[in-house]
Amino acid sequence: MTDKATKTENTFLEDTLTQPLKKMPLPQGPGKLLESLPQKPQNRYRFLRSIGFGGMKTVLLVHDSDTDRDVAMALMPDFKERSGFDQERFVKEALLTAKLEHPNIVPVHDIGVDSSGSPYFTMKYLHGQSLEQLLRKLKKGDPESISRYGLEKLLQIFTRICNAIEFAHSRGICHLDLKPSNISLGEYGEVQVIDWGLARPFNTIETHITKQLPDGRRVVSGTPGFMSPEQIHNSVDIPIGKRSDIYSLGCILYAMLTLSYPLEEYDTDETFRRTVTGNIPAPSKVAPEDRHVPSAVEAICLKAMAPRQTDRYRDVRELREDIFAFQTGFVPKAENASALKHAGLFINRNLLIILLLLCLGLTAALVVVLFK
Repeated sequence: MTDKATKTENTFLEDTLTQPLKKMPLPQGPGKLLESLPQKPQNRYRFLRSIGFGGMKTVLLVHDSDTDRDVAMALMPDFKERSGFDQERFVKEALLTAKLEHPNIVPVHDIGVDSSGSPYFTMKYLHGQSLEQLLRKLKKGDPESISRYGLEKLLQIFTRICNAIEFAHSRGICHLDLKPSNISLGEYGEVQVIDWGLARPFNTIETHITKQLPDGRRVVSGTPGFMSPEQIHNSVDIPIGKRSDIYSLGCILYAMLTLSYPLEEYDTDETFRRTVTGNIPAPSKVAPEDRHVPSAVEAICLKAMAPRQTDRYRDVRELREDIFAFQTGFVPKAENASALKHAGLFINRNLLIILLLLCLGLTAALVVVLFK
């Protein structure tokens, strides 16, 4: 895996797109959203250590004296230099995530502004590792990770990711930045989708997915290799919505199958071109030689990653049901399987019953022969 999969805001010139550039107004400031937040209670949070940083956030581990627990606090250390657009985006991430109460979505506890005027929000402190870290260990051949996380286990994790996104979609929200580094894996089997900074309600996505710079360049927010073609186009003719997240889910499944990110060997512009045209090698062509990629799961992955929205799954439930079909010995809808394969899977599912019936039949035949 390469550093290209780290979330960036990528400057993408107009001449690299197949669609003409839309003129988009620059954000005019945070408005009243920031002003409506409560002031952080004095001495409630005690700093313990830094956890990490990325994008416009710094995440700290702090102790909440009110609840006597450790929580993660996200804040904007350079908020005074940040545009109103970025400040609103930060606050909206917290407000939006707080509304998504689901076992597979990281919960938000508190939101406000500190004494300097910087917005912040606190979340559950997640122990464990990211899916990105796990996949790196698997690729390096870490024995413990290999023994614990076979394909069956990875598909269980994938199903829980699907559960979170299906729930978000039911609330009218798209994540728009799904990738392994935004999936947290707990020490006791917890799976949680994090970093909802690019998430948007369905009806406001088009005006927030990109920004127009004064020099005419466009900033595309997202992660190359995990962004859907329509996120790159950002055209009103190709709406961004549920199937954009389904594309990214397909990319996560691709990474699970291959232990590599889609198109990771290419630069950003070439990755965007190949994403738009669908010129992405099948997982079986990319996976290590000793890693088996089931044809059924590959078919599911490629259907989710189809360049045309109408060729993808209609919703996350349909995708999840195809994964479940594979797990339970049925043929997924995405796989154009032969009648012979259907028959073979039927036998595998009912082998015990078939053997029992054969035994009964042989016993009955033997009884008939003996009493003739």
